[in-house]
Amino acid sequence: EFPIKLYAMLELADTIPEFAQAVTWLPHGRAFRILDKDTFMKEVVPVFFKQTKIRSFNRQLHLWGFRRIGRGNEQVWFHDNFLRGVPESMDCLVRTKIKGNTVDSNDDRRILNFDDLPPPLPLPDKQPSAVLNEMENAILKIHSSSIA
Repeated sequence: EFPIKLYAMLELADTIPEFAQAVTWLPHGRAFRILDKDTFMKEVVPVFFKQTKIRSFNRQLHLWGFRRIGRGNEQVWFHDNFLRGVPESMDCLVRTKIKGNTVDSNDDRRILNFDDLPPPLPLPDKQPSAVLNEMENAILKIHSSSIA
């Protein structure tokens, strides 16, 4: 599913230099930032997703309930149930059905002050769950074979 791949991508971004230049978790672990759209779409996205355009990727984020925060070209994305170190929180993510449902485009422009939110849960000691560990290994194999 999209959220699981997104989470794995962000966790791997810390370990793969090309990914780290393109996308990263924010320090509090409640949101992520796309640092370089071109590198993100050319190097990172093809390893995990089928999208080839940033607009298609953004649409998927919206359909899964993510909100873009900030203004202008800033690509910071947030979801209440998408937290670093708490992959089980993704169980609450639900994809919006396309027919008959719309995403409120005004909502994605609001400024969110993370200081107003309750403190985040403490991050675990870099010991991912077995499922996430297996996923990372599979993705690393895919990535290394695409480089070779």
